[in-house]
Amino acid sequence: MTVLFIVRIMKPPASGRRPHSYRQQPQRRRNRRRHRAPYSFLRRSGIAAALLLFGIYAAMQYFMPQRMEAALSNTPPRQSNGATPTQLSGRGSSLYIYDGDTIAIQGQRIRLKGMDTPETQQICQLGGKDYACGRAATNELRKLIGNQTVTCTADGRDRYDRILAFCKAGETDLNRTLVEQGWAVSYGLYQREEADARKNKRGLWAGDFEKPGKWRQINQSRTNDRNRSN
Repeated sequence: MTVLFIVRIMKPPASGRRPHSYRQQPQRRRNRRRHRAPYSFLRRSGIAAALLLFGIYAAMQYFMPQRMEAALSNTPPRQSNGATPTQLSGRGSSLYIYDGDTIAIQGQRIRLKGMDTPETQQICQLGGKDYACGRAATNELRKLIGNQTVTCTADGRDRYDRILAFCKAGETDLNRTLVEQGWAVSYGLYQREEADARKNKRGLWAGDFEKPGKWRQINQSRTNDRNRSN
């Protein structure tokens, strides 16, 4: 009887909670690693790499501008055709006329400064009829030069790398005379000469014409439209 009573005490009940000694032990730390989110290592390493790249970028932003500035300060200015000559002169075979405001001396392309002539293809009206005013302006420049020596004093370069200059054929100021005779319009200089030519209807002012700058702008847009349509 006593033995049976001891056995019943030690035997767990058929239902209900187990004794404390039989409760499920908490999972060990090594078992929890199986349930981590996938690619967690890659995610952590990606964050570290991003932080490293950001640090490199910040360092470059801080140090590189100083190095670039130092390098540029020691670099001489670039000149595509060498130093711009102060003065050029030529005649005959050493002189070439492109149009009313552009010539070449000894292979150096020169743009007459302070004035603007019609383009070679430009058409103007005189007495209700069309005429090639661009060619007329070029012919006028040829007449002014004749067989004389042309001497040009340089005053910088334009965006097309042409030398900007004030030119003379003998004692004739080509820039000023073309505006005075009405075959060129003012382009920053010679406003008084242009007003006088307009008042007396000389050259271009004897008929109707578009100013060369406006003509170039319109025809350039037309050319671009044709290229897009083709």
